[in-house]
Amino acid sequence: MIPLLNSPERLTAFGDSDDIDTAMDLLADRRRRALLQYLEDVGGSAPLPEVAVVIATEEAASEPNAISDHGDVSPRDRRKVQISLHHTHIPKLTAADAVEFESATKTVTLTDRGRTLLSRQPAVCDTPQ
Repeated sequence: MIPLLNSPERLTAFGDSDDIDTAMDLLADRRRRALLQYLEDVGGSAPLPEVAVVIATEEAASEPNAISDHGDVSPRDRRKVQISLHHTHIPKLTAADAVEFESATKTVTLTDRGRTLLSRQPAVCDTPQ
């Protein structure tokens, strides 16, 4: 049965096929998943430089030949992650209303739609990140 336009199924975030495609696209990237998960873990909001350090550290630890802890991630690697978050991933998540970005304070905040997206992660990804 096809839901009516005013049915609850149509009003649920990421409920129709276009929204499902959007959710899958947003969750396809490891950095976007890591960003959403980190924001959820810290209560919903964090400064961009802090998020970049955490993600750079996770990525360094996941490389098979890397031996790393928080102090071993180079400033260059942290900067590369921060630039990619700022210019690619945060704008994409902001356009989908999954996060809000306050440029004056460089703070990223998880929205309700972002939490909904994060709850869909196990259905989209083989191994949740």
